[in-house]
Amino acid sequence: MKRLFFALWPDPETRTRCTAVAAALKQAGRPVRPDNLHITLVFLGSVDEATETKLVEAAAAIRFAKISIRFDALHYWRRPRIICLSGKPEDSAVALLVEQLNTIAAAQEITTDDRPYQAHVTLIRKASQLPPLTLEPFLWQADAFCLVESCSTPEGVAYRVLKTWQAYEDQTPIDSEAD
Repeated sequence: MKRLFFALWPDPETRTRCTAVAAALKQAGRPVRPDNLHITLVFLGSVDEATETKLVEAAAAIRFAKISIRFDALHYWRRPRIICLSGKPEDSAVALLVEQLNTIAAAQEITTDDRPYQAHVTLIRKASQLPPLTLEPFLWQADAFCLVESCSTPEGVAYRVLKTWQAYEDQTPIDSEAD
């Protein structure tokens, strides 16, 4: 069994921005390793190999547009004791992708979170409060989503990208029959 989730993975510039914000908050708790930063789309939990294969096949059929999320706020979530960036999607692309991913998970009898989707990036774990910090808003743009495995290691959790799918780009042919 593997512990899996679908996610958006940051490009190098976005990872650098998130890492800088986490560094400014490091006194508040334990920063998430830069290579673990991501936006969870759908958490799947423990999945066997046969189900993973079906999820990969179904995800390959998903057509989705490029995603843009404006991150403009920091929040402290008391129960999980994390500090995270939260963002607002620029359009409906991420909501539509999450809906499709939940549908393929349900087809495999995987129960997913039924709360309204909220894009966030965990920056700090084991936090007790949110220290004052002015956040300069930034845009996280993604032209792909991925299936990720959560692996326990002696150094802590490490996330490993198993498969990536690219956004659909409209390639409607131009009408060349001009008279």
